[in-house]
Amino acid sequence: MSHSHAFQSWPFSLPVESGVFTTRQVMEGLEPIREVYHDPDGDWQFLCGTTLDEKDLKLVCLGCMVENDPTIGELADMPPSWCAIRHESGGAWIQEPYEPREHEA
Repeated sequence: MSHSHAFQSWPFSLPVESGVFTTRQVMEGLEPIREVYHDPDGDWQFLCGTTLDEKDLKLVCLGCMVENDPTIGELADMPPSWCAIRHESGGAWIQEPYEPREHEA
């Protein structure tokens, strides 16, 4: 399925069609994005904070995420190995470095 986006300006250094991770709950509008992770390898995750169940995870285009919630553009310059958390949609993002959990059982 092909789709396109037309943004007046694009905040991210990645192309609009880049793949990012999110949850089914975010894509279906059931939960807002509450957690954003910029992984050490450059991947981005836009999560609701209510599930990490593998069946809920989705790979979607970054443009779709920005259309879904333009406030994530505020995080476009967040360096790798940092995360941003907020408690509710529209709330202020709190950014901080994080340690990736690489060796979980």
